[in-house]
Amino acid sequence: MLCQENQHRFEVKLNLIKFFMYHTSFCKRSNLFKIRFFIGLSVLIITCGMPAMTFASESEQFEVRFKKLSNELRCPTCQGLSVKDSEAGFSTSIKGKIRELMKQGKSDEEIMAYFVERYGEWILRAPPVSGFNMVLWVLPGAAIVTGLLWVLYRSKNWVEKPTKEMTGLTPEEEQKIMDDLGRFEKS
Repeated sequence: MLCQENQHRFEVKLNLIKFFMYHTSFCKRSNLFKIRFFIGLSVLIITCGMPAMTFASESEQFEVRFKKLSNELRCPTCQGLSVKDSEAGFSTSIKGKIRELMKQGKSDEEIMAYFVERYGEWILRAPPVSGFNMVLWVLPGAAIVTGLLWVLYRSKNWVEKPTKEMTGLTPEEEQKIMDDLGRFEKS
């Protein structure tokens, strides 16, 4: 009986040791797994985040270029608005086409030439400075200069020209001025 009792105690102790080792090693393994998981996750975030940072700066350049191009094109449906400022459906499709052409690697000049070829020079908010359009650039300045010259010419007629003979004051006018000055000094 003593032997069985000892064996039972031994089994209980062995089960207790197995239980303790299993659970403590599991906790240690669990912590180890947690640490490995967070280290791996950190490395993954850092390695995936680096290209995103460079992409963000490229994205900013892309957006600046996109805004510049869309600001130079006129909305076909809205009066006086650029494609950038318009929310019309036609402007939205033009914005999409601008983005598509930019992603294809087209230069600004090629993109503008594409829209001019498709819609004509009217699509440009600022007409090019060449050919007949040169009149549109020169005419306002010429009109302002002509207007200023006309005003100067006409203003010469408005100014009284002094007579060649300057007449002196009569003694009565001199006396009147002296009297007025005297009254002015007394007051």
